[in-house]
Amino acid sequence: MRRLVLLIALASCGDDGKTPVEPDAAVPPAGMPSIAGTPVSSFESSTCSTSVVIELSRQIAEETDCIMPGQLVAFEAVPGIAFAGSAVLPYLSSKARADLYAAAAEAGGTPMQITSAFRTVVQQYLLNRWFELGRCGITAAAEPGRSNHESGRALDIGNYSAWITKLGAHGWSHDIPGDPVHFDHLSSPDIRGADVLAFQRLWNRNAPDDQIAEDGDFGPATEARVKRAPAEGFGIGATCAARRRFAVVTRDAAAPLVDEHAE
Repeated sequence: MRRLVLLIALASCGDDGKTPVEPDAAVPPAGMPSIAGTPVSSFESSTCSTSVVIELSRQIAEETDCIMPGQLVAFEAVPGIAFAGSAVLPYLSSKARADLYAAAAEAGGTPMQITSAFRTVVQQYLLNRWFELGRCGITAAAEPGRSNHESGRALDIGNYSAWITKLGAHGWSHDIPGDPVHFDHLSSPDIRGADVLAFQRLWNRNAPDDQIAEDGDFGPATEARVKRAPAEGFGIGATCAARRRFAVVTRDAAAPLVDEHAE
């Protein structure tokens, strides 16, 4: 587990995959400190798609960019790129994004079908729990804070075989045994732990009477708050001027509802 000091050094299943769950309390207007909403733990046994926590995950991604500007920036479905699921959180390091766009410009045919990009500690928590519970067909899942997809430099691509050469020419490695859909941009910093720190800051901003350490470590105190965190997002999200919101992507009708590659 990379600690905060290392991160700072580097910076320098319904039709839509969701199962309705009644919130514990009405979600208040944005801008007011609040942890009210549907607890993340509500989805441990009720769905198989991390799209249910996409709003909370988007806040975590935005806060990560506030902490480490340029190390986690949004990318779009430009020509040559398509999002293949509603759980895709389209963020990468700025360098990885530039090389992704360069490869996509050479498409000349079917766009790359991105099934997973950045994944937050909240999404990884659910994937790990589903794995522990033997649910959703997940055969392996890293512990929260340790997944390659929390590094800010990873992609899963459904039609991967058509993109190995093109992405390889632009700095994307394809060398994870047993995971053919996975690509890593190894020249970008590995920022695993930054999403944990971002969550901790968001929690403390919204729960002034229940503060936790802001250390980037997924320990018992942070895990307990992840379980209680509102899937719809905190009352106050990222507050830096650099934050940028992205619309929720629409799931391709042929795309799987389960986050299949959960390393």
